[in-house]
Amino acid sequence: MCERTFNPVLATTMLCASLILSACGGGGTSSVSSGSSGGTGTTLKAGLYKAKVLYLNGNPQQTATTYLSPTGKFAAVFGGNSGLTLGNLDFANTRITGTSSDYRQPDPKGFFEAKGVEDGTITGTITSQGSATFSTSDAEGQVDTNVTLQRQNALSDLGISLERASGIYVMSVTGQPDVALTVNSDGSLNAQYYDCQLGGIETLSVPDPSINVFNISYTMSNCNDDNRSGEYSGVGFFGPTTNGSMQMIFAAHNGIVAMKFEGIK
Repeated sequence: MCERTFNPVLATTMLCASLILSACGGGGTSSVSSGSSGGTGTTLKAGLYKAKVLYLNGNPQQTATTYLSPTGKFAAVFGGNSGLTLGNLDFANTRITGTSSDYRQPDPKGFFEAKGVEDGTITGTITSQGSATFSTSDAEGQVDTNVTLQRQNALSDLGISLERASGIYVMSVTGQPDVALTVNSDGSLNAQYYDCQLGGIETLSVPDPSINVFNISYTMSNCNDDNRSGEYSGVGFFGPTTNGSMQMIFAAHNGIVAMKFEGIK
C-alpha cells in the first residue's frame, strides 16, 4: 500500500516522455490483460518503462517513460511538456504491434490542442518481461524512431487500492490551487476543471493492485471550447511524495485533444 517513497519531481520527470507507442487489436494477437500483468517473457509486465528514443531524422536522442496499464492501455508525455502520446499495446508471442496518436501545442490548463494528422505504426520484439525494442513508422512505412524499453521496477511495484488513493487532488499551475479533483473510493471522479465540468461517465479503475498504474475515463462538458468536450480515456500513476502526500498523474484524450493532470492530495 504505497509504503515506499519517491521524489515527486522524479515521478513528474518520468511521465515527461517521448515514447511513441500504441496498438491495434488484431487477429491472432493477445492484449495485455490482468493475467499477464506479471509478464511471461512473451508479454511486457505492466508498469512504468524508461525508454531510449533514437530519432532517425537526426534529432537528438531522448530518454522517455510510459505508463503501461495491465489492460494494455498506455499514456506518455514528451519531455519539456511538449506533447502527449496515447494508445494501447497488443502482443503476439514475443512480437509487439500497434499504432500511436500524438498531440502537440500545450496550454497552461494542461490541454494539448493539435492532434497528428496520422497514426504511427509500431513493430518490435519483447526481450524479457521487463524489456523490449521496437521501431515506429509513418503512413508510408518509413521508419522514424528506434526505441529501447526498460521497466522501472521499484516505482512500478508500489501497491495501490482505490480506498488508499481516494481523496481530493489539487493541481497548481499558476502557483495557486487551480483544480481540485475528487477521487472517491468507488472510482468515481468529479471536478470543475477550469471552464469545463469533469464528470459524467467518470471512473478510475485499478486493474492490478500490485502495480500502481490505473485506467481512467471521464466526460468533459460545458467547455468554452467545444473541442475539449467529450469522453476521455487514458492512463495514470499514483505514488507517495517524500512528505507523505499522495500524488496522482494521468494523461487522457477524447480523439480530438488530449490533456494531462498532476495533483497532490
